[in-house]
Amino acid sequence: MMSTPLIRLAPTLASRNRQQLLALLPAIAIQLWQLGPQALLALLLATATALLADSLGLAWRRQAIWPSLRQGDALLSAVLLSLLLPATPLPLLCICTGAAILLLRQLFGGSGSLFHPVAGGLLLAAPWLPASLPHANLPLTLALLAGGLWLLWRGLLRWHAPLGLLLVVLIALPVGSGWLLGQSALWLLAGWVMSDGSSTPITSRGRLIHGQAAGMLCISVVTLTTHPDAGVTLAACLLLLSASAPLLDSLTLSPGRRT
Repeated sequence: MMSTPLIRLAPTLASRNRQQLLALLPAIAIQLWQLGPQALLALLLATATALLADSLGLAWRRQAIWPSLRQGDALLSAVLLSLLLPATPLPLLCICTGAAILLLRQLFGGSGSLFHPVAGGLLLAAPWLPASLPHANLPLTLALLAGGLWLLWRGLLRWHAPLGLLLVVLIALPVGSGWLLGQSALWLLAGWVMSDGSSTPITSRGRLIHGQAAGMLCISVVTLTTHPDAGVTLAACLLLLSASAPLLDSLTLSPGRRT
């Protein structure tokens, strides 16, 4: 039988999550510098909410709580959501974080869930986000890019899906997609969500197709809407495409690996 991404990655999952958190430290520092105590409070509350929601979900599923919390999945999701939603009212951030952990992580079996909770949390917050186009945040974008390159150098970033997305964005530059490259949400979702092994196909070719499809969907939506939000749009595309990951796997796995 073909092994699942969770089984394959389980021995190093905690270590991988710790290094992903380390890669986010420059971005966290930039956000703290830009927003001050508000960013710190958002980070602490999102973390506490995620850990509490994860604990409740584990207790409901009759799973051991502490070993799962030590893996760091819920903590990483909380940090990513606090970076994606820096100016969101704190009660809304907590609600979206807790709901994403319970609905898209615990309800789908915990670690290895097909639908990434960060994309789900961002989509839950979308109705309350400002309708205006988000401003480019160059320092935060550069910090996220540096963290992503460090993960790539460490061999911890599954680069096929992010590469597929970025190739589509670059090819679409003539139709006005260049502003997407300045959106920090694009780099965060590409480097930390699209590279996740559970919500993307397990084959290299499947992940590349996944990234290209996400890029084409995202650009199609943002070029046809009046007030496009790259982060929310890409999050919706990723959730939609996650459901097709098993199909892409079946189409791209070589016949000798299907048994």
